[in-house]
Amino acid sequence: MANPVPELQQPINKSIIELFSVELIPDLHYPSTSFSNEYNQNSSSDIVLNSATHGLSVGNIISIDFTSGNAISGVYTVTATTSTSFTVKSTVSTTTSGLYSISRNTDTANASVYLFHSGNNMKDNFDIIWQGNKYTRMPCKADGFKYTGKGKLPRPTITFSNLLGTITTAILLANVTTPFIDLQRAKVTRRRTLARFLDEENFPSNINPYKVGSVDPTAEFPREVYFIDRKVIENRDVVQFEMVSSFDLSGVGAPKKLVTRNDFAGIGTFVNF
Repeated sequence: MANPVPELQQPINKSIIELFSVELIPDLHYPSTSFSNEYNQNSSSDIVLNSATHGLSVGNIISIDFTSGNAISGVYTVTATTSTSFTVKSTVSTTTSGLYSISRNTDTANASVYLFHSGNNMKDNFDIIWQGNKYTRMPCKADGFKYTGKGKLPRPTITFSNLLGTITTAILLANVTTPFIDLQRAKVTRRRTLARFLDEENFPSNINPYKVGSVDPTAEFPREVYFIDRKVIENRDVVQFEMVSSFDLSGVGAPKKLVTRNDFAGIGTFVNF
């Protein structure tokens, strides 16, 4: 990701766009199949990933781990497929190649990554497109991100509208794989950018009226990553989850390594001065 700080601090910026991704864990929240192979990106934003068994369709949202080369690991939307490959779009046009790894839902009709935005675009009042990914318009609210400086890490909550049963359906699918899991440990990423950096497809005539020069799709505030710790509320109207940071997960301590006398000779030694 390019250094976005100077762009984001300019006084002409007005609207902050907040988006969320929820990434489920393979074999905990959904039955998965894994595969890896080579990928190529040739002087464009299209990344072609080789696989004769990918089973993906255009529009599928997946998480890709690029294990070598210069492609950036993250969430991508499949833009094209053939019998031996599939294509996703990067935010950077470059030439690179290497290896990748994917764990996807064995049932491609069910998602393994959910993208949400509490609003809609200006073109057709539908989903927001950011970095080539479609964020479903979904009434949602997240708060509690503020650090108090009193030693406690924030435990923010995220609340989704459940009028269409979308979140309850995701919970039920996860509970089929692991009973009573209720999406615990799912990775929630809070993304924030500005209206003038949104993809052109969000606006009439595919022109972002707020842009200065060209749109920079990599410009965003630092991403905030949390994990669902528990389900707080679930009813017909809303579903609310409490989240924790990676340092606040149950059973995880810092430092993870046990320090012994081989590391530090003074461990366990009592000296009476």
